[in-house]
Amino acid sequence: MDLSQEPTLLRERLAFAVDTVTQSYAQILFARSRIVGLILILATALMPMHLVVGLAAVALSTGIALGIGLRPDLIRSGLFGYNALLLGLAGFHFFQPSVWMFSVLALAVAISVVLTAAVHSALGNTFGLPALTIPFLVVVYGLLGAAPGLGIKFALTLPPLPVLEHTLPVLLEDYLSAFGALFFDPRPLTGALVIAALTLNSRIGLSLTVLGFVVVQGFIGYMPGSADPNLASVLTYNGVLVAYGLGGIFFVPGRAAFFFAIIGAASAVMITLGLRWVLKILGLPVLILPFNLAMIMLLYAMRQRIRDLHPKSVDFISGTPEQNLIYYRTRIARFGARYLVKIRAPFLGRWICTQGEDGEITHKGLWRHALDFEVEGFDGRLYSGEGTRAEDYYCYRLPVLSPAPGTVARVIDGLPDNEIGQVNLKDNWGNLVLIYHGPGLYSLLAHLSTGTIRVVEGQIVREGEELARCGCSGRAPTPHLHFQLQATPRIGAPTLPMELHDVVTREEDGPHLHTSLVPIKGQVIRNLEPRLEIARLFEPKLGQRFTLRAEGEPPEEIEADIDLLGGLTLRSKRATLFYDHQPSHFTIYDTLGDPRSHLRAVQMSLGRVPFEGESGLKWRDYIPLQRTLGKLQGILFDFASPFLHRRGLEMIHHAEMTADGLIITGVSSRKGKGDTPLVRTKARMTSEGLQEIELQIRGKAQRLTRGAVIPTANP
Repeated sequence: MDLSQEPTLLRERLAFAVDTVTQSYAQILFARSRIVGLILILATALMPMHLVVGLAAVALSTGIALGIGLRPDLIRSGLFGYNALLLGLAGFHFFQPSVWMFSVLALAVAISVVLTAAVHSALGNTFGLPALTIPFLVVVYGLLGAAPGLGIKFALTLPPLPVLEHTLPVLLEDYLSAFGALFFDPRPLTGALVIAALTLNSRIGLSLTVLGFVVVQGFIGYMPGSADPNLASVLTYNGVLVAYGLGGIFFVPGRAAFFFAIIGAASAVMITLGLRWVLKILGLPVLILPFNLAMIMLLYAMRQRIRDLHPKSVDFISGTPEQNLIYYRTRIARFGARYLVKIRAPFLGRWICTQGEDGEITHKGLWRHALDFEVEGFDGRLYSGEGTRAEDYYCYRLPVLSPAPGTVARVIDGLPDNEIGQVNLKDNWGNLVLIYHGPGLYSLLAHLSTGTIRVVEGQIVREGEELARCGCSGRAPTPHLHFQLQATPRIGAPTLPMELHDVVTREEDGPHLHTSLVPIKGQVIRNLEPRLEIARLFEPKLGQRFTLRAEGEPPEEIEADIDLLGGLTLRSKRATLFYDHQPSHFTIYDTLGDPRSHLRAVQMSLGRVPFEGESGLKWRDYIPLQRTLGKLQGILFDFASPFLHRRGLEMIHHAEMTADGLIITGVSSRKGKGDTPLVRTKARMTSEGLQEIELQIRGKAQRLTRGAVIPTANP
């Protein structure tokens, strides 16, 4: 190995160790922040032996996980460390310290690592559920049951420090103490540090824990007599964690998610009250068992829904509640949210919508979500000559294409095309092709010309593959294409709401690209028409390393890479940008990490760029509104955001070809002071990739320039 690489290798190993330890602590609060982890380490340091035992358990679990060859990325995420951390703290809490006790505890940590790997794989792959703290509970209950037989003595109960008790309002003290109890130290000061870490990580998360606390206190208020302080603490930390997990981590924060958080907290209370008597007979503490049972029960129940809405599950890489909410709302605005499959216009060239949804002729009632298309001539008419023959109509016998990948579920052919003005009411849909695109999603293309259907039932078709030719069979007095979506393969089934993706319309100021559109009557649309020379400017250069530099700041080194799931990324030490290079688009999905990373500016400037051939094309994209706010405004907005309906800041983009590449500009539709756009962006692309970015937010300008490509060192 080149000796010059040793400092780099040492730094990488140190970063791995720091991340593994801090993420193990942060995972207790569903966080992925070094700072959050450090604050939680500080919280355990209020009892020095908790600090020693906790860090030792994490270090041991990391060594075991590496030794048996578990995935480094999962180790670094803290997946194996946080169960071991809790186990170490629990062992010191329940048992008297001795060499023998710590030896058995080390074995228990090793078992927790193996069990975590098994539970994570089994629940994740089979049911799509998280491991939570199930491994910790299984091992600690086994350890408690085996302790007498192993000669391990239980610890004496230690009295709380009197100077820290009853110096705060009762409810606040109960709230803080419950968070301290998560780390087996039910003191307000410990809890205050945990709450500080939680608040730093997520203001929405803090709101959800307060909501969960209110629900728990409502139950406690109805309990006869004064509630057992230990029981109140157990009820509280189980309830608030369930509310936090359901309302912000596993579901997108919003009104429905907050209501579901209330149900979750109440469920945790009921499970706790029911379990405590059974566990008391067995001589076992309740611990965090109700949290696990309530979460698994409710998450699995919600997996059985026909439609994943209200609350919407987090079906992407989970972050903080704020990040989950921002990404989901921005995704709706940017890409549409009805279906996972993108539906394209099922034809070539420009066609006009002659009957839209809720049309005045046949698109009514159960069949209201349908579209009819024809072709308009330069003179604005739909046909040439007198229009008395099917052949007179411009759309007649033009290709009809598959709107998305799928499998042909039904074909009807052989019905004759009607004479103009005549209809076949016996076979309303005429010749047709029905395509299955996914669970509960079919597309129907009807009134096709007889003898032109090119596919058969069971055939797999690609997006854009020719299916047949446009005709006027069935209930079609003139040639046209009838297009609808439906949930079942039955011919004549009720329609589903329509949504076309990546279609271009002609407006007064030029062509406009719509990420999702429901065409209306009289609207002329076409599919995107990409150009190869533009697409090449954005081709991934995997393994390439370069820098982005702002004046007066150190350069940020960036590397083009692929993640474990095959996704394209741009990575730096500060953040990771996730993107995709499709035949028709360059799309940045999100950036995770330091908000001050230059990759944030890349996302704001190049969030979505179509490889369109027509000059003058404009398109809309959306960026998170929070990134344009000041610190105080951002904090206040975080608290209110689950109950607002803003989908992000709308940006209008435009691209111009240059001699050596492409310039993409963007302005926000929202104005700032002096009636100037709140945000302006400009990015310059060449065959070498991104060269320059100019970004202006609320009048504050930033200019980033690309440095030379950094050569990759030989191994």
